Amino acid sequence: MKLTIAGDSHGKYMVAILEGLPSGIRVDEELIRRDLFRRRNCYGRGKRMKMEEDAFEIVSGLWKGITTGAPVTILIPNRAGNPVKDVRSVPRPGHIDYAAWVKYKLPDLNIYVERSSARWTVALTAAGSLLKSLLKEFGIEVLGFVTRLGNVEARDIPGDFEELKRRRDESVVFCPDPEATKEMVAEIDRAKEEGNTLGGKVRVIARQVPAGIGSYSELFKKLDSRIGSLFFAIPAVKGVIVGSEEMWNGFDYLDEFEIENGQIKRKTNNLGGIEGGISNGEDIWVNVYVKPIPTTGKPLNSVDLRTMKPEKTPYVRSDVTAVPPASVVCEAALSVVISDALLEHLGEGSIDDLKRRFENEDLPRWDDGFWKEHDR
Repeated sequence: MKLTIAGDSHGKYMVAILEGLPSGIRVDEELIRRDLFRRRNCYGRGKRMKMEEDAFEIVSGLWKGITTGAPVTILIPNRAGNPVKDVRSVPRPGHIDYAAWVKYKLPDLNIYVERSSARWTVALTAAGSLLKSLLKEFGIEVLGFVTRLGNVEARDIPGDFEELKRRRDESVVFCPDPEATKEMVAEIDRAKEEGNTLGGKVRVIARQVPAGIGSYSELFKKLDSRIGSLFFAIPAVKGVIVGSEEMWNGFDYLDEFEIENGQIKRKTNNLGGIEGGISNGEDIWVNVYVKPIPTTGKPLNSVDLRTMKPEKTPYVRSDVTAVPPASVVCEAALSVVISDALLEHLGEGSIDDLKRRFENEDLPRWDDGFWKEHDR
């Protein structure tokens, strides 16, 4: 599977193209609408999200709502124009402004924001949400939520998946801890009043991922390599940990085996469902660290590249925090990674072909005569 994302932040469209999908997937467009709405409507968002509607259109690869095996193209119109009309020459700390100017040398910092702006994640969200219709065929579900925002950390996170999802959906910041939600809202209000921005943490869980997806032989096809590659492409993501963040003692950290009703199980899931780059049958979960947005409400010290004299940063329309929407974007990103690895494992064709291959897979039988047979 191949995902291509194009479009400028203030251009006509954001575009996502998915190639390599099987035919026969019934796409749930209402789910895509809900995910795009969640990304856009959460506490801490700024003025631009009030302008956007994210009314997507799938213009290729579907016939009567079902994938045909051809590339799927999703268009999402941009309604908001660029609020900065003049040439901008003062770079903002934490943004791509200065580094991109050094590399590409075009004398207007507005240019580089068009690609580096988080606006492109609307296309990633749409693509990942569409792929949930594929994952559903195999009983796989992905859920993202906020575990920390600013100085507030969630303390009461349910172990039951459905309860976790219900609480997440009831929170304006997508945090499953009701008390922490209240504190996070107050934290956002304080930051907005101060002209500050907030970072935090997100967790994404994929459940019912079968064992054996990924690779150990090709380094960049390892499942955790793929997760790191796509997640670090998301603006503001500065850290990714698969599994538990507490990994100081092997006895406590490593997931011991046990047999339960004749099935191989684990006593814990500190490794986050991946060992050696391959899924091990446990839920895959990823902790993601999101930095504060680099456009603050109060000016920071910078330099005017035109005059090479000290200058204060300008204010450009921005959110207070990207953490709640990042939980939606990271949910989509994990859906993309799991879908890619699953399709690589099962091959091409129709969804029915892939499901038959999936259902006919079983644990290999241990064969003590294997080497004798191959030594002949």
